[in-house]
Amino acid sequence: MTNISFDELKIKLFNILVKHDFEIENAELCSKIFAENTLVGVASHGINRFSAFINLVKSGHIIPNAKPTLVNSFGAWEQWDGNLGPGPLNAWRITERVIELSKENGVGVAALKNTNHWMRPGAFGWEAAERGHILICWTNTIPIMPPWKAKTPAVGNNPITMAVPRSNGHVVLDMALSQYAYGKLSTFRREGKELPYPGGFDTEGKLSTNAAAIYDTQRSLPIGYWKGAGLAILFDLLAAILSGGKSTNDLGKTRVDSGMSQVFICFDPSKSYSAEAINNIADEIIESVKNAEPANKGASVSYPGERIIETRKKNLKDGIYIHPEIWEKIQRL
Repeated sequence: MTNISFDELKIKLFNILVKHDFEIENAELCSKIFAENTLVGVASHGINRFSAFINLVKSGHIIPNAKPTLVNSFGAWEQWDGNLGPGPLNAWRITERVIELSKENGVGVAALKNTNHWMRPGAFGWEAAERGHILICWTNTIPIMPPWKAKTPAVGNNPITMAVPRSNGHVVLDMALSQYAYGKLSTFRREGKELPYPGGFDTEGKLSTNAAAIYDTQRSLPIGYWKGAGLAILFDLLAAILSGGKSTNDLGKTRVDSGMSQVFICFDPSKSYSAEAINNIADEIIESVKNAEPANKGASVSYPGERIIETRKKNLKDGIYIHPEIWEKIQRL
């Protein structure tokens, strides 16, 4: 298929969401998040996952118009229930809430239980940074990664996002604690491409760049080997304890990607720094990173979020490429 514009994609997704009982406001925001994720080059957590999202709506695991409700408040820290609402919408609204809390207290923390897959967490980091705030947030998941030295999946790859505002381009890290998120593995598997670096283990227990083999064994490689596995366990513990929600072990009992726990921590840096001072600190650090000598001739060193900015500009100009197989699924919806 030919490339499609951001607005065309958003309208297409909006119409499908309305057809599946989303109220106008919710359909507007949800379609924007899915389309934006695709626009910036993260189709694995945008358009590629949209059909699965609709299937969870149909099965009742996602309640289209449910909104998060406050459970407990401890000053700057709050506990919320997502009521099985759409994960991207719950996460967006909780991000807005911790921004409000940080304006009042300097820091705002919200732990969210009983929510759904938030798709690309970087979307919430970019939104917070656009408002001049620092955001750290993470989620637990169903068991899709083995603990270190294990063969069977017992921990989630528990993605985390960190975002820092900067006038010359926000710095936003968005990553899973597996070497590759399962959405990315799925993309490489569908396109029959080898991973650029080993991403997990094959049936013989050997490190592999074959996405299909890793997908089949569910033995994805933790970042930093045992260190990534340890981080994943701690993120799960913190999310379950702080929210009072389900752990990865609990989520594994149903094997449905629904009902997870998340944590959002927001800082208002303007409480102690001027916007100019924040930019000076960020610019100095980013400049030192960019000036590091590349390991390979012709390579360039980038900071977290830089490629997102470039991809967004390109796709706004040229349109967004969508894999024909994915577009056919969308058309059937």
